[in-house]
Amino acid sequence: MTPYPSLPSSHNGLKAFEVAARLMSFTLAADELNVTQSAISRQIKQLEDELNASLIIRKHRAIELTVQGHDLYVALRESYGNIESVIASWSEPKQKRIVIKATLSFATRVLISKVRELNERYPDYEIVIVPVIEEDEAINSSEYDLLIFHTRFKKRYDNAPDITFLREEFMAPVCSTNLTHSASSTNKDTDLDSILTMPRLHPTLDHHDWKVWLADVEFPPKKPVRNTSFLSLDMALSACLSGEGVTVTDLLLVLQDLQRGFLYCPKNAKIQNSAWTYFIHQRTHSPVINDLIDWLKIETEKEIELLKALSHQNHWSGVICDQQ
Repeated sequence: MTPYPSLPSSHNGLKAFEVAARLMSFTLAADELNVTQSAISRQIKQLEDELNASLIIRKHRAIELTVQGHDLYVALRESYGNIESVIASWSEPKQKRIVIKATLSFATRVLISKVRELNERYPDYEIVIVPVIEEDEAINSSEYDLLIFHTRFKKRYDNAPDITFLREEFMAPVCSTNLTHSASSTNKDTDLDSILTMPRLHPTLDHHDWKVWLADVEFPPKKPVRNTSFLSLDMALSACLSGEGVTVTDLLLVLQDLQRGFLYCPKNAKIQNSAWTYFIHQRTHSPVINDLIDWLKIETEKEIELLKALSHQNHWSGVICDQQ
């Protein structure tokens, strides 16, 4: 059984009617379809007979649509327009894309700030940035050209095919500069000890980043402090920027905020590596993607050098100062 039982058996009559109704002339319709005027009139009459409906009122030198004719013309105009758009799209050149998937914090804190540079570097491509949360699961998908992920299983990916090491994490406590101004109203300087007595913000329930960082502090504070967990580094950093407390984070993710004075890392703070490492997985092999990987590595090296300079200015110590 046909799914369109009301449609006429021949579509020639529909096409002849659509052209005649659009141009409101049998003569012009015949010219457009390259047939005779009598052929147009005959096809439309056959259509009316098959539909058992009057579509056109024939006058001496003009035609007029009936109510049913007008309704049918509107439906045909929309349908033919949609079909034309679909078929025309087949011949349109598809815009090339570079799809970059990245761990959520890297996508929002690093890649977004590089969109203009990416567009200028690859003007013939649309840049698509997709944040991911489960990076180890994302690496098994196929919907990207490049995946920037961080993992605690460094040995699993060292020397693995299509995997490129990007960088370590450089962890230290940071807080809003506005929060330090408030604390400085009673203290001449907001030193490390003062920072460590402020409320602590955590991106995980296990408070892992803080525990690891405090384990290497020579004299950790003994006074209890308020803890708030967000289950997301981006939320913890947003709360930090809002002046809600202090969080331990990867300084390269907040490098611009440190440079602009929005965030503060106390003088003499110690910078540590975390258990997490950033890697790049290359799924698409092409000169453009090879160039993108090289560019990301160069950009990362520049950021590390900027962090070294800030470390020198603020007397930070630890792993960043030990790198050559």
